[in-house]
Amino acid sequence: MTELSFKVSLCGEPGVGKTSIALRQAQDSFPISHQPTLGANFLIWNTTIEGQEIRIIIGDSGSQEKFLPILPTYFMGSVVAALVFDITKKESFDRLDFWHELLKETVGNIPVVIIGNKLDLEESREVTKEEATRYAENIDTVYFEVSAKAKVNLFTAFKKIATIAIERKPITVD
Repeated sequence: MTELSFKVSLCGEPGVGKTSIALRQAQDSFPISHQPTLGANFLIWNTTIEGQEIRIIIGDSGSQEKFLPILPTYFMGSVVAALVFDITKKESFDRLDFWHELLKETVGNIPVVIIGNKLDLEESREVTKEEATRYAENIDTVYFEVSAKAKVNLFTAFKKIATIAIERKPITVD
C-alpha cells in the first residue's frame, strides 16, 4: 500500500510546549525538564486514517529570537501548520499573528490550526477558550485545547491536521 507523507510545522513563542506536543504525539513521551530547541527537530508520527497509511513529519523549530532568520528554511515544504500558544501566557496568544504572518511569507497561505497548550494548568489560565475560538474563527480555522503533559486532546488535534493534509498535495512514498 502507498503511504502518504506530509510535513507539518509547529510555530509559536518559546516555552509554549511545541517540543512537548511533538514528543508526546510522535513518541508518547514527555520531557522532564524544559530545554529550548536549538535549530529544529523533526519527529515522525505514523497513523492510519480512513484506511490510508499516513506519515506526518512534525517540524519543531526553535523560536528564540536568534533563530528567526533561519526559521523559514524549516517551514519550507509544510502543507499544514499549528500555531501553538500557552493558555497560561496571554503574550504567547497575542503573538499568534506574528507567527501566522511569518508562515505566510515563507510557505504561502497554507492551512493552519490553533492549539492552546497546557490545559493541565487550567487554574492559571490567561486566555479564555472563547477568546481563542473567536481568533481561530476570524482566520477561518479550528481551535484545540490540549495538554501534552496530561496527554489530553492531542490525537484529536493531530487527526484534524492529518485530515487537512490529506486534502493538500501529498508526498507519496512507495
